[in-house]
Amino acid sequence: MQHNPAMAAIGVELGGPNVTLSIRRGDQETEIRCLDGETALEAVLGRVRDARDEAAGAVPAAVGFAVPASWGAARRQELVYLAGEAGLGAVEVMAGPEAAAVCYVEGLGRELETGAGLVVCDLGANTFDVTVVVRGEDEFQHRASASTAAVGGREFDQLLFAYLSGRYRDTDPDFWDRVDSPGTAEDEALRAALLAEIRNARELISKRPRAGVPLPIGERDLHLTRDELESCIAELVDQAADLAVAAIAEADTAVTGLILVGGASRTPLLASALAARTGLDPVLPAFPEAAAADGARLVALANAPVAEAQGRPRKKRRLVVLAAVLVPLVAAGAVYGNQLGDDDRPEATASESPEPTATAASEAPTSPDEEGDTGGTGGQEAPGSPNAVESEAAEEETESDPTTEADEAPTSGAVPEVTGLIANEAESALNGAGFGEVAREGEQEGLFGPYYDDCEVIGQDPAAGEERAFADTITITYSYSGSDPAVCD
Repeated sequence: MQHNPAMAAIGVELGGPNVTLSIRRGDQETEIRCLDGETALEAVLGRVRDARDEAAGAVPAAVGFAVPASWGAARRQELVYLAGEAGLGAVEVMAGPEAAAVCYVEGLGRELETGAGLVVCDLGANTFDVTVVVRGEDEFQHRASASTAAVGGREFDQLLFAYLSGRYRDTDPDFWDRVDSPGTAEDEALRAALLAEIRNARELISKRPRAGVPLPIGERDLHLTRDELESCIAELVDQAADLAVAAIAEADTAVTGLILVGGASRTPLLASALAARTGLDPVLPAFPEAAAADGARLVALANAPVAEAQGRPRKKRRLVVLAAVLVPLVAAGAVYGNQLGDDDRPEATASESPEPTATAASEAPTSPDEEGDTGGTGGQEAPGSPNAVESEAAEEETESDPTTEADEAPTSGAVPEVTGLIANEAESALNGAGFGEVAREGEQEGLFGPYYDDCEVIGQDPAAGEERAFADTITITYSYSGSDPAVCD
C-alpha cells in the first residue's frame, strides 16, 4: 500500500500498568516510548498529542490505539471522543490481540493464510493473556481467549525474591528481615529497590546465562543463573502453556502461527514451553512490549486520510486497511469515567453492541468519497396508487361481506420484511400486516461503518417470513449517527 513517505504515525497501547508508544517518522527507525505510571487518560492523551506534534512533518501524524479486548463499546467510544477533545482528530481504535496480529503479518512479514489461526500470547507484568484470531478473506476474527492473573513478570520477581531470601539470609539476617517484612517506609523502599534489581537481572538472563543482583545497601552483589530462574518459575510457565493449549482447543481451527507479546515474554523458558506444548514456532518481535502499539501504528498509517479534490465536500468513508483489524465502535449510552486499567464499567448490551470483528484487506483504503450507505429503501405502496386502490376496494368488499364473522378473523400471520425502511414506515407496515405491538431500539452507527440513514431500520426480530401471533411484539432496530438516539417519531 502506498502512502506519503514523509508521513509519521503513532501507535499507543493502553490498559496495562504502563502506556507504550510506537513512533515512526517516515522511513526512520521506529522509536519506542514507555509512559511509566501514567494512569489518567487525559494526561496520556496529552502526552500522545505532544509526541504527535514532535513527529509531525508536512502532514499531521496518524494515531492508532490498541486497547484490551475486554474494553466494551462505550469505553472505546469514550476514547475516540476524548482523543478528539484532546486535539488528536480522528483516531483508529482496535483490540490489542488483533493489533498484534497486524504486527505479525505486516510488521514482521510472517505468512498467515486465509482461514489460518494465530495465537497471541501476551505475558505482561501482571497477567498472561492468550487469544486465538483467525484470518478471513477480509477480516481477522476473534475465535477464543483465556487469561490468568497468577502468571506475570511481577509474580516471577516475587518467586525470585523468595528464592534469594532463603539462599542468602545467613549472610545478612537483619537486611533480609527488613525487606521480608517491612516495618517502615524506608524498609518498603529497600524492598522495592531489591525487586527492581531482580527484575533487571531476570530481563538480562533472557540474553545471557547469568546476571548480578546488586543489593540496595552495602557492596555485596548476589547472582542468578538461568537454571535458577527457570527452576523458580517453571510451574507458572507450565500454567501459561496449559492456558494456550486450552485456547487453541477451544478455537477448534487450524493454527499455524504464534506471536509472543508483552515485556515478560522475552523469558526463554516460555518460548520453549509453548513450542513443546503447541508444536508451533513462537515468534518474538524485537520489542514485544510494543507489538500491539506497532500494529495500531500500521493501521493508523494505512488509514491516514488522503487529500480531497478541491471544492468537493468530505463524505463518510468506509475504512479498509491492509491486513488490519478495526473494532466497530457502537455507543452504549452514557460516557463513563476515564481511568485506565480494569474495565469495571457497564458494557453495552447485546442489542447495542455487536461482537467485535476484525477488518483486513489487501487493497488500499477506499476513497474518502466512497460512502458506506447500504441503500435499500423498502417498498410501501403510495396512497392513491392503482395497487393501493385495488387493495382498499378488496378490503371494503371483505368488510361488507355479511358472511364474515369476527371470530373467524386470522390471529396470526407472516412477519413482513421492514429492514431498509425508515422506522415510522416500518411500524406502519407492521401495523398494516396485523401486528399492533412494535418496539423500537436505537443503535449508533459505528465510526468505521457500515453507514445508514438516521432512523433506517437495520434489523428486526422476529425475522421476515416467520409466522407470529398478531399479539406478539415485533422489535425493530434503527440506526442513528449522532451521540444521542435519533428522534424517529
